[in-house]
Amino acid sequence: MTESLFPEPETLFSEPEHEPLWSALQLAGDKPPADADRGEKKNYAQRLSNQLAQTVADALRPLYPNITPTASGEGQEATVDVAKGRKRLDVKALDPTLGLILCVSIKTYNFQDYSPRSGKLGRWTKNIVRNDHELRGEAMVLHQRQPYSVLVAVMFEPYATCDDGDPTKTSDTGKSSFAHHVTTLSKRSGRGKRAVVGVPGKAWVDLGAEDTRYDLFEKVYIGLYEPDGAVRFFDVDEPPPRNGRPTESQTLSFTDFVTVVHGEVERRNRFAPTWSDPEDSDDSDG
Repeated sequence: MTESLFPEPETLFSEPEHEPLWSALQLAGDKPPADADRGEKKNYAQRLSNQLAQTVADALRPLYPNITPTASGEGQEATVDVAKGRKRLDVKALDPTLGLILCVSIKTYNFQDYSPRSGKLGRWTKNIVRNDHELRGEAMVLHQRQPYSVLVAVMFEPYATCDDGDPTKTSDTGKSSFAHHVTTLSKRSGRGKRAVVGVPGKAWVDLGAEDTRYDLFEKVYIGLYEPDGAVRFFDVDEPPPRNGRPTESQTLSFTDFVTVVHGEVERRNRFAPTWSDPEDSDDSDG
């Protein structure tokens, strides 16, 4: 039997009345068109990020009762210094003794790229490198100060990012924007694990908090969502389809996403010894 730092509650989720992101999308308000004023789009992105942070925190709350934002929406004001100003911590679980246990960073890609000069819509790729740089700065600051903390990033974006690209083209522009996002963000994931090359299947060395690659998150996901709030999470450590949408078997449900995040925290905080069952003990003394 193994003692757990975070005991499992009997029930994590009640049967939802709507899809997981329904409330967040509704409370964020009307989404401006892609050619709207930059300030209008920025305000919408901030409202949606706030609501998504609330949704994720509420889902994790049975496991981390002190997680913020609180159930009433308080606690979104905490910030840390990064390379260009300060970064708000979106979802965070703190322990009064151990410090930051878990931080989930919320990113959104809400609008198809638009060129005011040509008046045309493009792909969904213009800002993804900037998003990666922001994540790097956030991870660097937090992990250098608190190496045992588990950092998870989620880029929420509509399924439409999977539907562009041209399968007939061999150039880089032939792949979907979603595939481009995965390949860009994949280099921001994987702290705590070193892949073992040359063995069948997947294998890695668990470095845990000793991993000095502070600029990495433990896990990075892309949350692909529908207008009705349905969402599936894709692990950027996995190879994406070059074009089209990932299958259900390639993605996680919202419930499974929460379970995986909690598993990362449990693995990072393993501290209790594991004992064998009495019947498995050696009876040579008798």
